Amino acid sequence: MRAVILVDQEMYDANDPDFSNHVPQKYYDAEFHVSVALKKMGYRVVAIPATPDLTRLLRAIKAAKPHFVFNLVEHIGGNRSSDFMIPGLLEIEGIPCTGAPAASLMICRDKHLSKLVVAKAAVPVPRSFVPKSRAAVRLAEPRFPIVVKPSDQDGSEGIHEDTYVTDMKGLLRQVERASGKFADPVICEEYIDGRELIVTLFGIEKVTVGSVRELVFPPRARVKFATERVKFDAQYKRRHGIYYRTPTQLLASMKGEVERIARLAYDALGIESYAKLEFRVRNREVVFIEANPNSNISRRATTTDFGVIGYERFIRKVIAMAFERHARRQPRP
Repeated sequence: MRAVILVDQEMYDANDPDFSNHVPQKYYDAEFHVSVALKKMGYRVVAIPATPDLTRLLRAIKAAKPHFVFNLVEHIGGNRSSDFMIPGLLEIEGIPCTGAPAASLMICRDKHLSKLVVAKAAVPVPRSFVPKSRAAVRLAEPRFPIVVKPSDQDGSEGIHEDTYVTDMKGLLRQVERASGKFADPVICEEYIDGRELIVTLFGIEKVTVGSVRELVFPPRARVKFATERVKFDAQYKRRHGIYYRTPTQLLASMKGEVERIARLAYDALGIESYAKLEFRVRNREVVFIEANPNSNISRRATTTDFGVIGYERFIRKVIAMAFERHARRQPRP
């Protein structure tokens, strides 16, 4: 059987189209690990870069005659908000595709909208607003402290130490800085003081909680939330005593509540594949922060415990879900 791995343009090497000679990089090695896993399963693998020319892209995919597409695309032409186009295009063309469907990617990309959606499913969320002007910031009557971050970027992109603000003067300054004087959308979100949990889920009708990991901040840490440096700078984490741990040290009753809330949020967002959901636990309240569908599935991912889940087992499940969704879209005789 043939499989196409759809990758970001910068990850494609025409001299190594199936990642046979690829040396895994520090962060961007999901393509390599997925390719190795697929070949172990007996698939013939070819990588195709996701270019902004969607007509040409679709022609290249069809020429490869894949049984399915493994979607690892995070942006198109540098625009992360366009990632939904890939599953949307493949769904229209009737080509099975891994990862979340287009509608789910669009909702999860908007951090404010995703909170509104899960709140309707009775999932606790922090107070938040998306200001369009300085006046709108004041009218929102914000509850400090607040975290200011881009509303349409992945994970912790654009989140730094000065993202955390404690007064109106700091809020106005940070909003103007982060939004480019309101040219780009930012979300102002109530800071939830508590434990930071990352829950990996997968499934369609029956949703499995694969792992629960905790991002641990020691009392002396200057920052106690996931900034870009916290997530991606190993030396910074070591220097400040920040680390991931699993299995998370939670009472059985609390672990059950975390998993219940995570499933509610996952279902509400219509992810139907796999994702990492981030939560803060304040006392016994599990508060949704954001969802990252089509999250990093490198074998070495720090936020998912593939030692517990089983990497090849997980990849097989992701493929099976792609075929299940594809079958549901076919007209019945």
